[in-house]
Amino acid sequence: MFELCKLILAFLLSHGLLCDRKLIFFLDGGRDIKQALDVVFKSIPHTVILDWFHLKKHCLELLSMGTKGGKKNRNQQYEIRRNLLRRLFVGNVDEAIKYLKALPDDYVKNRSIIDSLCEYLNRKREAITCYALRNAFGYRISSNTVEKSNDLIVSNRQKGKGMSWSRSGSWALGAIALKYLNNENLNWREGKQISFKMYDKYGRLFEDGTDKPAIGNAA
Repeated sequence: MFELCKLILAFLLSHGLLCDRKLIFFLDGGRDIKQALDVVFKSIPHTVILDWFHLKKHCLELLSMGTKGGKKNRNQQYEIRRNLLRRLFVGNVDEAIKYLKALPDDYVKNRSIIDSLCEYLNRKREAITCYALRNAFGYRISSNTVEKSNDLIVSNRQKGKGMSWSRSGSWALGAIALKYLNNENLNWREGKQISFKMYDKYGRLFEDGTDKPAIGNAA
């Protein structure tokens, strides 16, 4: 991850994308990514945002384990989910934690899991933003473009039923898939080189203008 962050920094510098811009990185909550960003981009203005998809997914998983489920409690469980996500979508972590701690015992199956969710939200509060406001302005709130790229490069070919890959084999096959997706076949076949350039279809993420931030995604 550290080496990847250095490549991202080199790419941004090479294309002059750091001037008068603030980078925004969307993370899935992984500590290794955050640690690498803190080192490599320490002197560069940037913001880290917890990806909404992963925040929602993690909350729903813990709620499923921590609250009473089944057909009898289905409406009650849906209500808890809606109330929690509504608070988090506007970035109100304090109210979300307060709501979880106040859940009646009749609603809770495992209080320790609910406490773990509160600890998670408290730990990630700096990366939780007002997703509703960003969404209203048409700004990105998740790393879905990176997730889709992951599907195209790795998942579609390497995550079939019964498949098992070595680390070197997975990396090699991923590199071949990436070469084809980036139209680098000719460059590699004739010169054994890969262009270090920004493709037109990704250019809209880096449009000039002070009101449009450069967006970096990390999955």
